[in-house]
Amino acid sequence: MRVAYVHDWLVTYRGGEKVLDALLELYPEAPIYTLFYSPSTMPESIRRRTIHVPKWLNRLKLLRKALLPLLPAAIEALPLEDYDLVISTSSCVAKGVIVGPETKHLCYIHSPMRYIWDQRQHYLNRKRSFSPKEFLIHLLSQRLRNWDVSSNNGVDRFVANSSFVAKRLNRYYRREASVVHPPVELERFFPTGKSLNKANYFLVAGAFVTYKRFDLAIQACERLGVPLKVVGSGPDEKRLRKFAGKNTEFIIKPNAEAWVTLFQGAKALLFPGIEDFGITAIEALASHTPLVALEAGGALDFVEEGHTGIFFREQTVDSLVEALKRFETSGFEGAKLEAFANRFSKKAFLENIRQELNALGDDKR
Repeated sequence: MRVAYVHDWLVTYRGGEKVLDALLELYPEAPIYTLFYSPSTMPESIRRRTIHVPKWLNRLKLLRKALLPLLPAAIEALPLEDYDLVISTSSCVAKGVIVGPETKHLCYIHSPMRYIWDQRQHYLNRKRSFSPKEFLIHLLSQRLRNWDVSSNNGVDRFVANSSFVAKRLNRYYRREASVVHPPVELERFFPTGKSLNKANYFLVAGAFVTYKRFDLAIQACERLGVPLKVVGSGPDEKRLRKFAGKNTEFIIKPNAEAWVTLFQGAKALLFPGIEDFGITAIEALASHTPLVALEAGGALDFVEEGHTGIFFREQTVDSLVEALKRFETSGFEGAKLEAFANRFSKKAFLENIRQELNALGDDKR
């Protein structure tokens, strides 16, 4: 059986690329098709594959955001008609590949394109206007939405990374999707053979982008006078520092060992944004660290009230402050948090994907 993988682009090694890396174990000889590729950013497990990328387009990879209106045509141009099975991993255009009439196409979708659907305010200017520039952006977005909806007809089976994404998929595409949570590298977070001494700080971690709402965590902890460590990097750093006081510490791009130590030492990981899933949350649970999360988005799949963490109901500082006060009177067992995290192992992920592929093979076209 001839199999090919398709991924939007391979220029950073983050959550989506880690999912692809795990999927590659299913078909060790299958090539990867992508629109942009930076070998230096990829692990050996990806670099050793046969990777097909449009050379002319790849020269423009630094401009890929500006090229977004052209990417549907670029993905449709990839030559995939002769494969028996195509597995795409998509948060942009990869699901829109054109396959042969007998080809089976399974798409693992991280999210419908956020910047043209329900998270436009986090990618466009927050101050809405009727300027010619904004009009052009919305005109192009409308055309992308039309393509995004019509192109899903080429997918035989969707697999979403969370229940939240499956619901969004149904809303925008009118398609059903199974849910298979992404694999998380758990073992390095397990505090095996050592006793954890929890320090007196809360933690937020990940990319500094507006939709993650780290500003709520900073303001809530400053109001309560409790220590918060803000870990990661990203374009929202300058704005976030404006909310910080003496109780907030920024730790920019810690190494892998420091990342684990920070997770294992925290009282709780704060999760104030509406996210598609939340790999950092599972890393926290593996570290015996409970969660304080907004009751929305991907958190609904991994926060069990009183068992793995607690919810706050409104995306406001007041609501988070109230939750932090409740957290101080709550108790969590590290071993139970670790056991829950094991549901998100690579082994569980691959077993579930194999079931999806079996179901795809049983489908009558």
